[in-house]
Amino acid sequence: MKSKDWVALIEAGYSLEGNEEAWLNNVLDRAAPLFDRGWWPGLASYRFTPTTVDIEHAVTRGPKKLLTFLREGTRELPEAVDLVYRSSVQVASMSELVFSRFPDQRTVMRRSTKGLIQDVLGIKAFTGQDTGLFLCLMFFKEITSKAIEKKRWPLIASHLGAGLRLRDVAASLTLDKVPVEAIFEPGGRLCDAREYAMDTSAREALREAVRRIDRIRTRAGRSDPDNAMEAWEGLVQGRWSLVDHFDTDRRRFVLAIKNDPTYPDPRGLTMRERQVAEFVGLGHSSKEISYTLGVSHSAVTNCTARVQSKLGLSSIAELAAFFAPSGLRAKLAEVSIAGEDLLVGAYPLINEERVSKLTEAERAVLAHLVAGSTNNDIAQRRNVSEYTVANQVKAIFQKLEVSSRGELAARLQSVA
Repeated sequence: MKSKDWVALIEAGYSLEGNEEAWLNNVLDRAAPLFDRGWWPGLASYRFTPTTVDIEHAVTRGPKKLLTFLREGTRELPEAVDLVYRSSVQVASMSELVFSRFPDQRTVMRRSTKGLIQDVLGIKAFTGQDTGLFLCLMFFKEITSKAIEKKRWPLIASHLGAGLRLRDVAASLTLDKVPVEAIFEPGGRLCDAREYAMDTSAREALREAVRRIDRIRTRAGRSDPDNAMEAWEGLVQGRWSLVDHFDTDRRRFVLAIKNDPTYPDPRGLTMRERQVAEFVGLGHSSKEISYTLGVSHSAVTNCTARVQSKLGLSSIAELAAFFAPSGLRAKLAEVSIAGEDLLVGAYPLINEERVSKLTEAERAVLAHLVAGSTNNDIAQRRNVSEYTVANQVKAIFQKLEVSSRGELAARLQSVA
């Protein structure tokens, strides 16, 4: 039986060998032993737009018909597909995420699998560039996700998302050209540096990261998976992934490859601001974004503030709604009126079913939350105490299964 080596899964995520299907199989081989329950793990890469989800490649350790189940699942109820593939919830069972909102989908799953599969545990990894991975495990009964799964798998997801993005970046990799910006020997001795890696502080940060990751990859480092995953961030200084490279003599080198999400942007945002905004739109918290991009929490906070200022948005909730996969940003259109070029769009109406659990008072508070109001402001507007508003906000978060205002806005702006 294979040992539970979480570090090996991270290593597999950053492998550049083979085609995408071979890479998915390698990742799945490392992921499967880490589960202590369930059957027939599967892994799919997918691409999404505000209105579509397309499975690009899929592999499974179960019957081949499960691949058909994965592919056909993207053609089910749009609201359910949205929750499974676009929502910010990275670890959840279908019972928790979908069946609780759309009970009919339970029957759809059972019918499509001839009654064999009762539930699926799903884990999402986003690249930050409209692509992602969906790792799933089948169950013969309905289940709920465990606390340890919610703790560990989102960290793993950051690396798998970076690994999938890396494969596109390094498709035609040559050591003497960008995106390779530094080459180190094991232990941290620098062999070559170019572009941003020529900066002294950047070289030192990369050297320390090479040494730290080498320590994580020892037997002692692997024995403490939580410490290992906490120490191995998604990117070094928000820019580089570290990848093994072996020369013809099988000597190992470590490459620092530029692998941050890239976006053209017409609204004056810097690359880092756009990266942070995209993950805010996916409903990620500042802590999760900090880990994924390998930058400080304060840097993430400063970026969100600058984006709000540049786009004229008054709150993190408006920012999340704007950059949600199906939010206003995805629906902007350019029109010319009286010689003036304008961008126009409209926020989608919130699906009534999504707020059906809320009381009338909670719905009124929700409207203020989405508009970016503080608890104090809501209390004054509604002529109640701030304590009352705080309790109502807590109830809204619990009923809609979100943990922050940004996640709330992103969830409500998803496909209706």
